[in-house]
Amino acid sequence: MSHIGIIVEDLDQATAEWMERYGLVDLGGEVVEVEGIRNTFLSAGPSREEAACIELIEPLDKSDMSNAIARFLANKGEGLFHVAFFVDDPTADGAKLRERGVTVIDREAHAEGERARALVHPKSANGLMLELL
Repeated sequence: MSHIGIIVEDLDQATAEWMERYGLVDLGGEVVEVEGIRNTFLSAGPSREEAACIELIEPLDKSDMSNAIARFLANKGEGLFHVAFFVDDPTADGAKLRERGVTVIDREAHAEGERARALVHPKSANGLMLELL
């Protein structure tokens, strides 16, 4: 498992609370314009490779209902959004899942040096989105 994604109302406040309350380390984040979010990764370990992380996610524009993160926040409030897993090949694994009737959404890499991703639609995973990295 890579990480779990949690949508939050205020990224800075949530980051401070998770670090103070639970002793997690902020491994850094980014603004992902193409997805309309900013995020940070928190971990009990020193790197993303050494321990599963929590990704806190805040929409850049909370009023943009065309954005899935903003829509989730408006409709459900803060909470668990996805679980991400490392796989050998997200594109090939997504294709195999499609053959089994799973609804998969392909996502291009959003940063240089990253690979494409695949998302398993919540309707195919008991209400939870799965991210294949």
